[in-house]
Amino acid sequence: MVASSVPPVAGLRVLVVDDGRLARECLTAQLQAHGVETCGGWDAASLLAAIDQAPPSVILLNIATPDGPTLLQLCLDVAPDAKVIVFGLSADRESEIVSCAEAGVAGLHLRSESFADLLGLIAGAGEGRAQCSSEVSALLLRRVYNLAAQPDTDSRSELLTARELEILELIEAGLTNQQIATRLSVALHTVKNHVHNMLTKLGVGTRAEAVSVWRAQRYRNPPEE
Repeated sequence: MVASSVPPVAGLRVLVVDDGRLARECLTAQLQAHGVETCGGWDAASLLAAIDQAPPSVILLNIATPDGPTLLQLCLDVAPDAKVIVFGLSADRESEIVSCAEAGVAGLHLRSESFADLLGLIAGAGEGRAQCSSEVSALLLRRVYNLAAQPDTDSRSELLTARELEILELIEAGLTNQQIATRLSVALHTVKNHVHNMLTKLGVGTRAEAVSVWRAQRYRNPPEE
């Protein structure tokens, strides 16, 4: 790879969370070769210790790490200013990819993708952008189309209160429940109650599905100009 093709990642501080020591050390060494300041973690305790020592700008989490979903939520809760990128994802595990997307991560990296692809995600996260590969985008769009094909999405969305719609828009923007609570100056449990009621009314099980239904309604009924 020529120098001009390397995404601008130098100067970023990246926390790599992976319970495989060899994989973790190899990844941190590769990142350091590109001018990235790195630290490592393998469980909740080491993750928290690394964040306390020096807040990272980007967190790379191998979702295959034991308690990966729990660690993901922990990253989002204790380091709200850091951008989280999930790697180790398999294209045939659609529900896992959707769950990570709905959590509001900044990047999704498949096991079939390269280190150069990961550098691109890190560079984008460092600039405040959320992104994923065309393969992941296609998978997420298929989920949107499948939900759009379900009947009665319009009538279900009309049942939402103004506050529930406000929270749904913030979820669509990628905010976590804690970030929404902070933005709206309400308690976290209040947001969780609204999200639960919203999912029930829409007849879906996840935040990602709720956003898909909401987008499908807007696609069918665009606002009048």
